[in-house]
Amino acid sequence: MEPLNDRELDELLKQWPAPLAPETLAKRIGRRQRGPWWRWLLTGSIRVPVPLALALGGALMLLFIGVRGPAKNFARQSPPSVFQPVKRLEPRIIRSSYEANH
Repeated sequence: MEPLNDRELDELLKQWPAPLAPETLAKRIGRRQRGPWWRWLLTGSIRVPVPLALALGGALMLLFIGVRGPAKNFARQSPPSVFQPVKRLEPRIIRSSYEANH
């Protein structure tokens, strides 16, 4: 048997019927019957790339911070009553013993 040339192979390929996809594969790739739109809102999903999800999350955080209003100014608050200023400061210098050797 001699090998077939390209034209003969093309003719054979046109005559060959391709097998049908199995029903389980057809269901997995989305040929199943779709339900009502509101059911998709409860059970559906949307695939989003990670960089886009991070950018959207950051934008939502900035929006949330902006909507909350201005931050409180903590500098205007009085210090707690536990702390008091020093009345008399008398610093004392303590030298180590090895400094006296020089």
